[in-house]
Amino acid sequence: MNVQEVCRLETMEGRCRWNSEVMVMTSARWGRMKTGRCLGESNLLALHQNDPLFLGCYEDVLAVLDEKCSGRPRCEVRIPNADLDNIKPCYPELQRYLEVSYSCVKGKVEIQSNSKLIVMQIDSHRPAC
Repeated sequence: MNVQEVCRLETMEGRCRWNSEVMVMTSARWGRMKTGRCLGESNLLALHQNDPLFLGCYEDVLAVLDEKCSGRPRCEVRIPNADLDNIKPCYPELQRYLEVSYSCVKGKVEIQSNSKLIVMQIDSHRPAC
């Protein structure tokens, strides 16, 4: 399982190791989940640590990332991102970040030119190493 924390002005770069693998998004959260690389400790955080709209606020955005990335061997999502910026689980003026996890599974991608659908054919249900 691959896990990434993507801060403002960064790009989530999901990639599978082998050409025979495709990504399957397993979780995606957008907000201010915890202090860390994207949200450093500060006096302001200490003052508002018990405010649920300041820290610990997030929205599940798995459907958004699933559409952008699942079924593809690689995927890039730049932050800021218009699809995510419209989602405001915290106070609107606060900086948010993206936390994602995905697995790579054996499979292939077929693109049907008439409808541009991506069809994922998974050879195995076990995540690849």
